[in-house]
Amino acid sequence: MEPRSILAPWASPIAQQRLSALELEHTETSTAQVVESVGRAVAEYHARIDDGIVLYAGTNILSPTATAAHDTALSTRPALGWPGEKVQTAVQDIEHLEVLAARQVAQALRGTYAEVRYPTATMANLATYIAFTDPGDTIAVLSPESGGHASHQQILGTAGVRGLTVEHLPYSPSVLDIDAGEVVDFACRVRPKLIVVGGSVTLFPHNLGPIREAADQVGAVLVYDASHTAGLIAAGYYQDPLAEGADVVTFSTYKTFGGPAGGAAVTNSADYAERLADAAYPTMLSNYDPARLGPLAIAAREAVEQSPPWAAATIEYAGELAANLNARGLVVIGRRLGYTRSHQVVIDAQGLGGGPAAVRRLEADGIYTGACRLPWQSPGSPAEGVRLGVQEFIRRGAGFDTIADLADLVHRSMTDATDPPLTADTRRLRRRVATDLWGRPTAVPSTEEWSTV
Repeated sequence: MEPRSILAPWASPIAQQRLSALELEHTETSTAQVVESVGRAVAEYHARIDDGIVLYAGTNILSPTATAAHDTALSTRPALGWPGEKVQTAVQDIEHLEVLAARQVAQALRGTYAEVRYPTATMANLATYIAFTDPGDTIAVLSPESGGHASHQQILGTAGVRGLTVEHLPYSPSVLDIDAGEVVDFACRVRPKLIVVGGSVTLFPHNLGPIREAADQVGAVLVYDASHTAGLIAAGYYQDPLAEGADVVTFSTYKTFGGPAGGAAVTNSADYAERLADAAYPTMLSNYDPARLGPLAIAAREAVEQSPPWAAATIEYAGELAANLNARGLVVIGRRLGYTRSHQVVIDAQGLGGGPAAVRRLEADGIYTGACRLPWQSPGSPAEGVRLGVQEFIRRGAGFDTIADLADLVHRSMTDATDPPLTADTRRLRRRVATDLWGRPTAVPSTEEWSTV
């Protein structure tokens, strides 16, 4: 008989198996037992992550100053409304943080106005749908195969929650960007209220000129989802979306931005900013987490100042890693274009059992990545790509002397299923990175040591 979950009996068979095992393990009946189990889970997490190599493109670590500014006591203090007219009392100090974070985030993206209360970039994207569309309208976005994020899609995405019809922008796999020769005709035919570019797979900047022209032809708002590249944009090492024609930039405040988890939106239009703020409160949020604000303000300024520097090294490392992987026989997309101009590297794993299978092999060897879709695969088919991101490894202190060995590890893990586990090799490479960018030692403590931290 197949195991059946108590918590989620509707889940997939694979999830049912894992859930059932966890539910059998966790039958705690006292606070002390819960505390012990929580501590063990956290300790094991640190041991796994800190003894492996994180190459997942959608994650990062905080700087010491941002970490020190995170005070969880603020998290339980609602502060609804604008400064000076808050619904709650005794939140005057949170008002300082609201202004600090909004100004620093706006400046980092070279904009005028910032909304920083969104809990995720998905909610920031939903805010643009609320602000600039009505149910039944059409929006134009990148397909999942072209790098578009799930929150842009009609099925299982927040665009569908808003009741929007989603059309996919014409895309050219040869340039890994919007098809500039077709986008204006496409917009005139579809007449979207909103055009969204950017998303999950972002190897190269977008050519925004033709997209801006298409938006102007039909009076559409142009949104640039910089969830993965906002930190590179702030540092001046990627494109400048607002200067190049975007009306609004949405993004995750962690990933390359290096702040706490959350979302934000930046614009130069007071009208658009007001609509985005109204979408945040009172439409979407009855509360938010003010504890994010201080670390977010610091991370924004750090991304701009680059002291210590990490953005240029991130892009250079990604490019060199891609070239090394390609030289070892892996199919790295974007070779003709120079592989990448961001933190990401994408490998075509179609001949290696597909993206999810390759990701699981890497995980078993202590290398943490993610699967992605590729522009030439059929819609709805399983992901055929593996997406790497080097931003966290760089901030953890990895130097260029690790590139060849890392490429060798990734190649061996993805191609030789008969090899014994490579976890020892992964651990040795990880421990060569002795200190992070801020000089903090990265020696990995034992599980027992973590449990006492």
